[in-house]
Amino acid sequence: MKKKKIVNEKGFMLVETLIVSVFVMGIFTLLYTNFFPLIGEYERYRNYDSVEATYIAHWARMIALKGLPDSIYNEVNTTGYKDISDCNLYTERDGITSCGGFKTVNNVSKIYLTTYSTVKFKNYVKDNSSYDRNFQEYIAYLPAYSKNTNKTPANGFYRVIVEYVSNNAYKYGTMEVSR
Repeated sequence: MKKKKIVNEKGFMLVETLIVSVFVMGIFTLLYTNFFPLIGEYERYRNYDSVEATYIAHWARMIALKGLPDSIYNEVNTTGYKDISDCNLYTERDGITSCGGFKTVNNVSKIYLTTYSTVKFKNYVKDNSSYDRNFQEYIAYLPAYSKNTNKTPANGFYRVIVEYVSNNAYKYGTMEVSR
């Protein structure tokens, strides 16, 4: 009779388990390192340009078009921005009334009118420490809008930027203004 040679395979299952475990842990580590920064970005930017913020910016645009005198737009052309939160800047009585009601109903704290390209305003906010960190981060988040050379103040294009409070958090929105 022939004797069969018995192969000792006791350690094979342990090595196989270790290799699969290391591979699975590598995948989980890769997912963890790439997924959680995305959640952090979402948490930071969820207060920027939401549907509500765009709606509020739209009405700020309508009020700016309704009652701001040409001198304000000329000042924006020179400096690159103007804080138009003060309702007394509006020349028409309807604009003053609309501004006050709009700010009260929507908890609007600031309204800025800028040139379409926000480069000057971005530089001003970045260099000025009087703005709070949330607003500085929002302005840094905004694109410069400088590549579209057709949309200049000479052609009547501006931007309105709105800061308002909702659910005890500052939120921001922007919209194009075409005169």
